[in-house]
Amino acid sequence: MRTLILIATAGALISCKGGGTASAADCSTTSSSSQGSTAGLTSFEQGLVGPLLSDVREGVQPYNDQSIGICKGQGRDCTEFLGTNAEDLPPGEYMMRAELKVPRVGDKGTWRVKFEAECTTTRKTERGETTSTNTTSKEYDVQYAGTERGSRLSPLYTIRSPDPSGEKHCNYKLTSLHPDHPTEWTGSWSVPQG
Repeated sequence: MRTLILIATAGALISCKGGGTASAADCSTTSSSSQGSTAGLTSFEQGLVGPLLSDVREGVQPYNDQSIGICKGQGRDCTEFLGTNAEDLPPGEYMMRAELKVPRVGDKGTWRVKFEAECTTTRKTERGETTSTNTTSKEYDVQYAGTERGSRLSPLYTIRSPDPSGEKHCNYKLTSLHPDHPTEWTGSWSVPQG
């Protein structure tokens, strides 16, 4: 039903911009910035679809200020959030994760995010030092999960400290693949050689 209302509203917006037969009364509204704009909506329409339209324009966002980053532990839940950047992690198991606020409209596949990580590993031995770089990239469908929690991508990447393969420095990027304005969040972590 919400999708139908949104489609009808989009049609009205197109009509108000000169692409249809909407009357002046149908198009009367106050103007605001393009991000929060609901130009073309009557006050009745604004009350019905304004919040939904704002949600769509905002796109996928972090659920809260501890939603994207490094957590202590493994599995679905974050036992301790360490931040978007976590350097020289002490011994233990960690993960990169995201919990996202997703608009409450759209079929599966409407909202997508892309996770990318680039890790440089330096292995020190008696014979010298070797360095290698690995990249990871994966896209995920995300959907509205309700008001109590966000859509969880956990773990996006598992981290062990120390790492037996060598000292590791990683940079990550999570990108909301919104067709109108993609948004990205970045961070890093590092672990010593085991």
